[in-house]
Amino acid sequence: PRYWFIAFSGAEFDEKFDATAIANMLNGTYAHERLQKIIEETGVLKEIEREILSEDPPIRGFADLILDWNDTEIVGEIKTTKDELFAHRQASMKPSSNHLLQILTYMKVTGAEEGFLLYENKNTQEICIIPISMNERNSSIIDSTFDWMKQVYENYTKGLLPNRSFAKTTYTCQNCPVRKTCWNKSGLGDGVVEIGALVPPK
Repeated sequence: PRYWFIAFSGAEFDEKFDATAIANMLNGTYAHERLQKIIEETGVLKEIEREILSEDPPIRGFADLILDWNDTEIVGEIKTTKDELFAHRQASMKPSSNHLLQILTYMKVTGAEEGFLLYENKNTQEICIIPISMNERNSSIIDSTFDWMKQVYENYTKGLLPNRSFAKTTYTCQNCPVRKTCWNKSGLGDGVVEIGALVPPK
């Protein structure tokens, strides 16, 4: 909540990208383009990089794939991952929590009942497709997430600075792009309202 308050307020972001991280992002971009082209050749691709917009709560994103399957829109996201993580996704057939929230968000905003996450192994170019349905469990996950986002944004509109959800030494805090602004002693302060951090789905 504190991160979003600071981000909505227009803070300067301090992103920490080393050469390896930049190379990985470029590799991911190339993989997206290559896989989108392959899927286009199947004849079921309806749209790539569809802009996803929501006003309440405010969300803007881009869905990698919109497929037309038997006159039904299906939302897809492409992810590239290391060999060991790919093996875990393939064995469990479960996405990471952040990827699940992303695809469920796009599905909720577009009204899609079906979606999928396409994982590519960076080492071998193997593919694993994890189907995602807007079933009772996933509906509950994304509805509670949207409720949390609405609460966080409403709090921002009231100008109430949230307390920090994480200690300064935690990984989440140390890798936050607004860390300097958050901990500036002459700046924001400790906060005036307590809102819990979003709990990732299991």
